[in-house]
Amino acid sequence: MGKTLSANSRVVASPEQVSCDLSGEAAILSLKTSTYFGLNEVGARVWNLIKEPKTVNEIRDTLLEEYEVEPDRCEADLLELLNELAAKELIEIEDEKSK
Repeated sequence: MGKTLSANSRVVASPEQVSCDLSGEAAILSLKTSTYFGLNEVGARVWNLIKEPKTVNEIRDTLLEEYEVEPDRCEADLLELLNELAAKELIEIEDEKSK
């Protein structure tokens, strides 16, 4: 934890969690911290994308194809969500160069 998240960072869901779909939204439970986290439809889409490692740019590009949103807004909101997930230890972050 404590790694800086950037557009080139690779992110993946932590193995120490369980999640489920709730009619298009998602519920995630951290097995490490016993905390619950809920995601709306767009957040759930991001969660599904990061079940396999993806760069922030790859996630952003997919969201831009699927949703009507300005690129700058999409990237800012995505980074905010991923930072929140990282703070709750629900995702793992790697620098692109450490791949």
